[in-house]
Amino acid sequence: MTNIQVTQRLPHSAEVVWALIGDFGGLHRWHPQIRRLDLSWQGRIRTLHYVDGGRAVERLEARNDTIYRYTYVLVDSSLPVQACRSRLEVQAAGAECMVIWSSDFEALGDGEGEVVEALRTVYTDGLGALATALGGL
Repeated sequence: MTNIQVTQRLPHSAEVVWALIGDFGGLHRWHPQIRRLDLSWQGRIRTLHYVDGGRAVERLEARNDTIYRYTYVLVDSSLPVQACRSRLEVQAAGAECMVIWSSDFEALGDGEGEVVEALRTVYTDGLGALATALGGL
């Protein structure tokens, strides 16, 4: 099992940040790589349509608004991966917070480097855009 984690410290309260990123169906509102997002199965399945034409399907496994965290699994994508479980969470740090986006997965064949690079890019770009989006608040 391989793990990847990207973090971003933000000068905002955890409540403010979670209000933006805690919506499983709202990723396209702040992530620059997501062109469109479709929700199905009572809001628990999201299909991400990337700006490069790719797509991925993810299923919400757990959500906890009290501790600002949701966990989801990758159901379908072009990445050579299986058993990919991801978590997006916000941890309070006084008047600031830390956003942590992480995944555990099993790469297929020799695809580990490709998966690590792809996920790191998605998470880093997303958290950078999040910081920019929150800068206007």
